[in-house]
Amino acid sequence: MKFEIDSRNVSEGDIFIAIKGEKNNGHDFVNEAFKKGAQSAIVEEKRDYIKDVILVDNVIDYINQQASNIIKNSKIRIGITGSNGKTTTKFFLFHLLSYGFNVFTTEKNYNTEIGIPVSILNNYNNQPVSILEMGLRKENDLEYLSKYYNPNISIILNIGTSHIEFFKNRKNIAKEKLKIISHAEKPGLIFINGDEPLLDVEYPKDMKVFRFGETKNNDGYLIDYEYYNGNTRVYYHIYGESLMLTLSGIWNKGQLLDALVSLMISLYFEIPIDPFYISSFKLPEKRFDFKKFNNSVVINDAYNASRESFFAAFETIKKMNVKEKKILIMGEMLELGENSYNYHLDVLEKAKDVFDEIYFYDPNNKYNFEKLDFINILNKTDEIIKVLNSQYSYIYVKGSNGTNLWKIVEDTIKGG
Repeated sequence: MKFEIDSRNVSEGDIFIAIKGEKNNGHDFVNEAFKKGAQSAIVEEKRDYIKDVILVDNVIDYINQQASNIIKNSKIRIGITGSNGKTTTKFFLFHLLSYGFNVFTTEKNYNTEIGIPVSILNNYNNQPVSILEMGLRKENDLEYLSKYYNPNISIILNIGTSHIEFFKNRKNIAKEKLKIISHAEKPGLIFINGDEPLLDVEYPKDMKVFRFGETKNNDGYLIDYEYYNGNTRVYYHIYGESLMLTLSGIWNKGQLLDALVSLMISLYFEIPIDPFYISSFKLPEKRFDFKKFNNSVVINDAYNASRESFFAAFETIKKMNVKEKKILIMGEMLELGENSYNYHLDVLEKAKDVFDEIYFYDPNNKYNFEKLDFINILNKTDEIIKVLNSQYSYIYVKGSNGTNLWKIVEDTIKGG
């Protein structure tokens, strides 16, 4: 038996959850789910259903309460939030803590009031340690999640510009991110980016604060990193001790800070650092994905995008000392609101210091970048494919997932 929110995926014996979404109302598909073998359905609307249902006041509140009830069996509950890097941190921390504990974590990038409880209801099996990725899309999202899951270890990775359209400025984003501790179990721990002034606030006295970042006043800081043979060698200073590790694949600076806070938590629990075990970790798919194509290297990083993640990627490409021609194909960063033009311009100006050719994919002619003489505008998929066929180049592709750039690149490479 499993819990399903998509009637198309229902199998015999499942429980269907009728979610009212922005586009579809799950109640319209309850009887379809029953016909496919669902044993029951969780609903909040009274209708003519062909089987008995579980009628509740609010479906989302109900499934979060049920998930909350069972995950309280975890003595250690870790909540992760931040504008970038949540999923990488979650899976790397899961990898580290699994060396010493039996650990549960949510699937994929499930980090909402729907994804988290469904993942718990389907997969939690009384593990004593749980790691939950907690996303922020609208006001009070993190307070809602904190209320149900009461983390006793909280992580705030960074305060970026993702979803700034809904929050107007970074100060408001920081205010919302800090709500992860609004219902945190006390006493507790919080790990914060110590280089972010917006997180330099007064924390509850019964909450121990650890700071990470790049500056030496943090409890853990990144010293340096370098690339060789397709891997990343990184140097940290953590709790007064220096540490050198080799990580599999190419990690950008943002990801290395994600790794840093994960290592700090692992060391807090006195889990031994096993370099061979750590080097076996692979970055989540769709992040900085290297592919050889037509005598070139294409880096498909178009799963998501923000100004901060672009800047981190640019630093990485600089450090790689690439001798071939460097090409950027940039797609739109979504949900930036009135700041959108200036944030895109910031990224493009920064790109001038890194890339030999810069292309901006603007299929709807939304931006007026034609006047910038260092940018080439792409409006059609065929034009992107033509650039991807450039010979003897490093081609970096990044944009929000909604631009469809990831799929265009993937399909082009598969098609050879």
